[in-house]
Amino acid sequence: MADMCFNLSDALDSYQSDCVDMDSCMHCHPMVKTSEHNVCDQQLGIDIEVADEPHNMRQWVNLVIALHRLKKTQKVQSTEFSDEELCNIFFENFVEECVTPTVHERTCQAPDHYEKTGQPVQKCYICDSLSKFLVINEGITRELQAITLQGGNMNKRVQLELTTYLPSVPRANGRPIALGLGRNLYLSCNFTSGKPVLGIEMVRKEDLESISGDMNRFLFYKTVSGQSQTSFESAKYEGYFISTSNRNRQPVDMCQSQDAPNRLTSFMVL
Repeated sequence: MADMCFNLSDALDSYQSDCVDMDSCMHCHPMVKTSEHNVCDQQLGIDIEVADEPHNMRQWVNLVIALHRLKKTQKVQSTEFSDEELCNIFFENFVEECVTPTVHERTCQAPDHYEKTGQPVQKCYICDSLSKFLVINEGITRELQAITLQGGNMNKRVQLELTTYLPSVPRANGRPIALGLGRNLYLSCNFTSGKPVLGIEMVRKEDLESISGDMNRFLFYKTVSGQSQTSFESAKYEGYFISTSNRNRQPVDMCQSQDAPNRLTSFMVL
């Protein structure tokens, strides 16, 4: 086998030489016999070592196909490939790229939405555990106060109109309601001076048929505990409750906890 010349182009029937004289680059020069293997120097700077052990046709075909790919994809500009060029050749021809797509799931939470139910409006009075009733103080600003009423002053107490709503996202306890004071006046919970506060706003009843977004300030979750204790929690600011002071003639406001000191959050509905 030491005196044979092997023409690689003969292994590809459809192979046609174009820009490179493959007869000159693929024919082996007379090989020099060494103690371990025969060496054939190629004009393109590629050394092919032919081992003494016999080779089958499959191994030769694999070698020819590999060299044929190199020739078809690379334009020879010199007799030597740089390390970077060799690296690019192997990656482009023999390494399969695996791309794992990254899927960004867009999540969003639907805003709370409330629809007025067909239940009739409940008219009632409420008083705290110290028997103080709610009264509107028509001063410089309209304000709701908790006052102890006696005798003929009971007509000053505010009659509340409770309108029930059905939430789009049900809650474990409580029922959303709007607290009307008559004359299109409703209690609301707004964020003022760094905290939620209770206020009185004028709004048409037609605008409260369906409630969402910022209009949630007009809604409170009514929760009954025991036989007669009722609390009113803001639907917009969870954890804030309508409360009265231990002292008489003080404004009705919001407090953050049902156990807040000097504040009463449980009422009797009469």
